Amino acid sequence: MQSDSNTGAGTIAGIAAVMVLAASSLTRAFGGPSWLYLPMLGAMLLLIAAGFGRINQKLRTTSFILLSVGLLVIPFARDPVAAVQRGVFVSGMLVALTASVLLIARCAVQSPRIQLIGAALRERKGTPRYAAFTLASQFFSGILGLAGANLMYVMAAPSTEKQSETRTATVVSVGRGFSAASCWSPVFGNMAILLALYPTLHWAEVFPIGLALGQLTMVVSVIMQHVAGRRMAPGVNADMNTEVNAGADAGINADASRAAPATPLSTLLWIAAPVVLVLLGFLVLIMTLSKMLQIMISAAIIIMGPLVSLAFNAGMGEPGRRFSAGVQGLLASMRLFPALASEAILFLSAGCAGSIMADAFPDAWVSFIGAHLSGHPFWGVAFLVFGIMAAALAGIHPVLSAVFLASTLTPPVLGIPPISHMAAILAGWGLSASVTPFSVLSLTASRYAGVSLYQISLGMNSAYAIGNGVIVCCLLTAYIAFST
Repeated sequence: MQSDSNTGAGTIAGIAAVMVLAASSLTRAFGGPSWLYLPMLGAMLLLIAAGFGRINQKLRTTSFILLSVGLLVIPFARDPVAAVQRGVFVSGMLVALTASVLLIARCAVQSPRIQLIGAALRERKGTPRYAAFTLASQFFSGILGLAGANLMYVMAAPSTEKQSETRTATVVSVGRGFSAASCWSPVFGNMAILLALYPTLHWAEVFPIGLALGQLTMVVSVIMQHVAGRRMAPGVNADMNTEVNAGADAGINADASRAAPATPLSTLLWIAAPVVLVLLGFLVLIMTLSKMLQIMISAAIIIMGPLVSLAFNAGMGEPGRRFSAGVQGLLASMRLFPALASEAILFLSAGCAGSIMADAFPDAWVSFIGAHLSGHPFWGVAFLVFGIMAAALAGIHPVLSAVFLASTLTPPVLGIPPISHMAAILAGWGLSASVTPFSVLSLTASRYAGVSLYQISLGMNSAYAIGNGVIVCCLLTAYIAFST
């Protein structure tokens, strides 16, 4: 009884903390005072306390190390208070954004069409299957963030399907679609952080080049999987037989399963059309709201998340009880908020540590790096792209390295236009998520694929990340040359 009481108190505290973060983030977006970082900091600490038991021990240790490093360099910071304020504002907005996207994702999961789409995608074999999952993952991740990627993992690797090379390759495709979406999606934390650190840029300006980079990484992924599939044709055939046997074990006739054709593309598009239109409509809505209110697109998402959840659950309710059904559905989704304690502790420690370290970084070192890289756009871009990936491989979360790089080695220091500078960090961040064994994406992919974490990250994604990193550097260098 005491345990239930504590659980209920923790849930209420977590919900209250997220609501304070959302309200403070919105107030700040509309020009609120700088002292708002104090209630945001208190709300972050309350959220961490409410869900502390759910935080992975390794994440606790990592966050403690990051925070300790930040505290050690505070005496060397030029303006430590401003640095802490910046870190708290960024981390608080990220948690509020994640919570809002979580509400929207919960609505998407309840759609029966999602299950139909997943079944139709799994019917495809070889390169068409991987291309379809990569493209679909980019779309769902682009609208729903990490929640969209988790949705795609469920589609790619249902519990009824046995482990196989095809299953593993499909899971890898989902992760690469997520990486592509992180280059342009407004719902991703990296986009929210960088837009806050580049006050002269707006999402609409970054979107075209980010989208181009995302499609580039996706094309490279499909080509690599096609080549790998041709080299492993016998293994793929064995996988197909395994899938057929799995169907037979589930009571499905093996011959019928082998002979059944894949759902025609036109039928798949017809099934997916309502979901696609709704999600695209949401994207247009938040862009319009952002422009009308003159706020960051992240703030618009924070506003719309609860409203979308309320409207969806109301629409699913019985006539005459729709509003109460909407409120009950929204509250049921908000009960998941204490689980965001993991994000809160990581974002707060990495955001503050990165901001403080950037403020304490010696000017002489910045000048030295700038003197050697300025005027050489390829090497400047490469420093950003591969710097984030190298830091991620060392266990440093991209939040820390991105905040640090964007705040110290600024566009004027490297002689790179702001859009190209931000695009390089976005690309490096997205690629690092696929190649580092320390990311949530790699951990989730390993669990669904049923293979080791290092086989997924370093084994299957290292060549993909390095190859795409070099291509991104070449593309951005060409963009800089033509735009200047």
